[in-house]
Amino acid sequence: MNLARFIDFPPPRRLLLAIALLSAAAILPYLPFLALPPISDDYMQIGLGREFISAGGLSKLAGDALYRTRATSLFLTRAVEAVTGTDIFYHRLASILLHVCNGLLILACGVWPRLGYRRAFVAAMAFVLVASHQEAVVWVAAVHELLVFGFTLLCLLGWLQWLRLRRAGWLGLALASFVLALYSKESAAVLPALLAGCWWIEGPRRRADLAIIALSGLAVCGYAWAVFAASRQHQHLHDGTFSLHAPFVANLLRTLWRLYLPWGVVAIALLLWKRQAVPVAAALSFSIVTLLPYSFLTYMPFAPSRHTYLATLGLAATLAFAWDAAARDESTRIRRLATFTALAFVLWNPLYLWLKKYPQYEWRSRPTEAFLQFAQRNGRPVYVGPSPYSVWVYRYTADVALGWKHTDVLSIAEAPPPEGTPVFTYGLEP
Repeated sequence: MNLARFIDFPPPRRLLLAIALLSAAAILPYLPFLALPPISDDYMQIGLGREFISAGGLSKLAGDALYRTRATSLFLTRAVEAVTGTDIFYHRLASILLHVCNGLLILACGVWPRLGYRRAFVAAMAFVLVASHQEAVVWVAAVHELLVFGFTLLCLLGWLQWLRLRRAGWLGLALASFVLALYSKESAAVLPALLAGCWWIEGPRRRADLAIIALSGLAVCGYAWAVFAASRQHQHLHDGTFSLHAPFVANLLRTLWRLYLPWGVVAIALLLWKRQAVPVAAALSFSIVTLLPYSFLTYMPFAPSRHTYLATLGLAATLAFAWDAAARDESTRIRRLATFTALAFVLWNPLYLWLKKYPQYEWRSRPTEAFLQFAQRNGRPVYVGPSPYSVWVYRYTADVALGWKHTDVLSIAEAPPPEGTPVFTYGLEP
């Protein structure tokens, strides 16, 4: 296969072409989404960036149990607004560019001999193209998923290089990325388990490395304690979003099945047929570990699309090992089948995004757009009745888009409107 020879790397021209192809694959499927209006919490994300990333807001952020663990996303959002304003086009473009960077990070993992550039390139292409985690890219308010992925992968890359080369700079990269991952999303708490897995796979197993893993585990324990100790102020720990009593095993299995079906299931079957059970076990273990924090969610029987962003790396690695095994097979029929399957994958995922998901995101943006029209037509204060989103979404919408105060938007449950006052409502059905 010419493609297989091409991605063996690393002559500079081939590497630059690979980077260009990967960047195009990450950007092109999401270009139509740049025209979408803000989606529900997008306004809140911008408003919270203003509120917390300011001279008087940083101390408030440090005391907020929920948003201090999303601090990197708030800094990013505030920086984008400082440069480009509130136009959602640029905020969504920043998310897409982060998606590109994450794909390039996967490609960089080709420096690890157990993966290699051939598989790393295929894994990166599969990752940026697969549609299963699209919400993390399209929804600006989910930008923390992109950030926790990037810092987690940087941490693992630095750790693997430290285990191989024993250079302090790589350990420093791992440590800095570890801290930034924890301040990107709570799901970064799985990092000690991932570090331990890399240590076990890579070897030689030194006790000093085990001590580092143990210290990372203690840091995560302290991190988790700080979150749960402030549970009364943590929105997701008292609004029913997250519960330790959730059916986490069933949620995990359903999410894993949805994530790997159909491409991953086919890839696993091929690898098992080729007697390559180790990469299957490693990839599935990675996906299971990274999905664990989301298996305690209660508002859905499986993790939403955005929460599978990190776990999709396991799927991408499975596809890369399966393609590599098929590309090296002696049978021409197997190699052709692999080529046709890869083409189907490349075509199907963007079409799914454009034909299936785009209309859904367009519908999700309508309540806040209708609210803005209502508010501009009727003036302040605005009373909000039954709607798909909480009153706080509309308060931040009015704040960012109209420059209103939060007290200008009232819920009829909190403050009954005077007789004859128009009330904003929005139907729940698409």
